Amino acid sequence: MIFKFEERMLKWMNEHILALAFAAAVILSIAIRYFLRNFYTTDADLCLIPWYNAIKDNGGLLGLGKPVEGLNYSFTYQLLIALMTYLPIEPLYAYKILSCIFDYLLAGAVAYLVYDIVDNNKLEKTLLSFIMVSCSPVVLMDSAAWAQCDSIYTFWVVLSIIFLRKEKYIPAFIYYGVGFAFKFQSVFALPFFLFYYFYKRKFSVLHFGLIPVTMTVLALPSLVQGRTISEMIHIYTDNTSLHTSISNGFPTFWRLLNDGTGAEGYTFLKYAAMALTVVILGSFMYMWIRNNINLNNVNIILIAFILTYSTITFLPAMHERYGFIFEILAIVIVFIEIKTIPLLIGITCLSLTTYGVYLFNNTVNEWFLAVINFVFYVSYMIILNKTLIKHSSSN
Repeated sequence: MIFKFEERMLKWMNEHILALAFAAAVILSIAIRYFLRNFYTTDADLCLIPWYNAIKDNGGLLGLGKPVEGLNYSFTYQLLIALMTYLPIEPLYAYKILSCIFDYLLAGAVAYLVYDIVDNNKLEKTLLSFIMVSCSPVVLMDSAAWAQCDSIYTFWVVLSIIFLRKEKYIPAFIYYGVGFAFKFQSVFALPFFLFYYFYKRKFSVLHFGLIPVTMTVLALPSLVQGRTISEMIHIYTDNTSLHTSISNGFPTFWRLLNDGTGAEGYTFLKYAAMALTVVILGSFMYMWIRNNINLNNVNIILIAFILTYSTITFLPAMHERYGFIFEILAIVIVFIEIKTIPLLIGITCLSLTTYGVYLFNNTVNEWFLAVINFVFYVSYMIILNKTLIKHSSSN
């Protein structure tokens, strides 16, 4: 026997199952972030907290003109740290809350992309994509555990792709510039923007000038207090020369040839790796041009993923978190090509494994990880290039 109120309640729950499931998933994603709030890393101990304290001691917003020793975050992110110093919370919580806010903004941007590309079950797939991003183990560990800011710059890169698809080029490049203003890793999406410019021929090369203009505008609070454009640029260039090993945590192609720990391999392979990356990216672009690939709304996402994944796989000195952009785009790809679900799971597990080396001092066979990553990479390239041709012929 069931009570009447139970029957009515269960009926109501059945009628609103989608909304309830979505709300439950969001609440659980927030709870997971809360449980990770006290996770403390070496980065927090040696970098994030000392930088926070130094900026606070310098006067917060009024101290942005004073350089902080060892602080290699952009002027824009330093501005956010300065704003954090006025919050009545622990510094570590401030970093994590900021990144977690952008986790959900990023999930919203991905959900918008998915809504725009799917033809059926739009609401269900849109909400599912939001949950896949906000509950992604990689996203959770990056922001809530590690207190890193990869969700921040990736959100702006995804937003720029959204506006590029709408052919609103000025806001697209402004948003891309905001991504650069937060982190230089936004550069991994640059080959896609260059290909779009060359292939579409819809906007001027001068639009790329909006990137440094945006970065400079966002850096004004530091610049007007005495910092220089040269300092702003050096934060980026110094980071590129900070490490001298061919692999720095991400299992790139070059990790198959070198143990990734010595400077010797980096010295001999660095420029060869860069040149090969250009050759591979150029080969893809040439193939797409010869096959008259239709750069429609779906193919734009596929090409952005292929070029970003290729760039990170073949460039030297890649860190474990550098794959964040293509790992997020891989979630969108699932809703275009369902065959990539196992590959999404694979690259997520691979990324978590590399995170574990730093976060939990795990020991892994990095050569084996590089083999696995290359298998995933080749699998993606085969599947998605066929999908590109399919979507070109159907439009």
